[in-house]
Amino acid sequence: MIKGIYKLICVFILLLSAGCEKTFRPADIPTVLPQIMLFSPDSPFNTPISANPPIDPNSDKMVISLIEDANNKGFFVALRSYSETVWFAGPDTPLHDVILTASWAPKRKLLNVPIPDYAVADPSTDGEMVIIDTINGCEYDFWQIRKVYGHWYASWGNALPLNGSGVFEKGMSARGSGFALTAGIMWPHEFKKKAINHALVFTFDFTKSGGPVYPATESDGTTDAVTAIPEGALIQLNPDLDLDTLGLSDYEYPIAVALQKYGMYLCDDGGGLELEAVNPLSVTGNPYDGLLPDVEYVPILHIPVNEFRVLKLPPQDGTTEPQIVPNSCADFY
Repeated sequence: MIKGIYKLICVFILLLSAGCEKTFRPADIPTVLPQIMLFSPDSPFNTPISANPPIDPNSDKMVISLIEDANNKGFFVALRSYSETVWFAGPDTPLHDVILTASWAPKRKLLNVPIPDYAVADPSTDGEMVIIDTINGCEYDFWQIRKVYGHWYASWGNALPLNGSGVFEKGMSARGSGFALTAGIMWPHEFKKKAINHALVFTFDFTKSGGPVYPATESDGTTDAVTAIPEGALIQLNPDLDLDTLGLSDYEYPIAVALQKYGMYLCDDGGGLELEAVNPLSVTGNPYDGLLPDVEYVPILHIPVNEFRVLKLPPQDGTTEPQIVPNSCADFY
């Protein structure tokens, strides 16, 4: 009865304004995510940490803020909320002009974005969504994107080449740091293979004011405390830590290995010590079935936060204003 009423309402609205969206069956959504190389081999996210890297002289103080955030709000992987949906465009994917609505946005539209009809954003208030166009070698990133009566709107969006560094040259990204949304996030196939061969990214509460450090190109940090960490900082899990003594779960082990070998970059301001994985809404079913707990936030309980160390920080850049840098992918109006 309720479904019948809904259909009548939808038809009525459609006749008035052509506003009802087409409902797609699950078969329209991909069943698996393609596995591709993201960004250049010399991207910061694809570069292992060297042996005996210099440690920042204030590392111990900054690690205190990591411990505090983990104790207060947890150390976890954002999975079904405050993560990113990722959609792959094909040769027949329809093109859309995405209207940009943020009051500070320097442009009003991102043009000719290939968006599959079944694409949806992460359901959180951040509403993040990624389109990967392997044909033209582009990644499109959106913050607070939504589809209204057949038209796409986002608070902000930008694009960059897939064969670059994974960093927007002068910011204006969908992250606080200037990093691409896919840079440093974890994928289902990596948990299946038990191998994550790139750096991770994380968010937490105590992001430092005064600008980013390389490789970040912008910052939304606001904390002045000596324990705060600037966006762009690289944090490493002690490489001498014997992981076999920690009782790690099957999903925690490859995370810990990646944190020792590649580390994690601070990418954004947010609550809790949070890593990110591709949102499972990106495919039909649950791509993490049997690999991760089927929860909104996956707890990381056995990787000791007190064993992190902050690698030597480059100087903060508090003077460069973010701006759009033209590239082969982003076409603005």
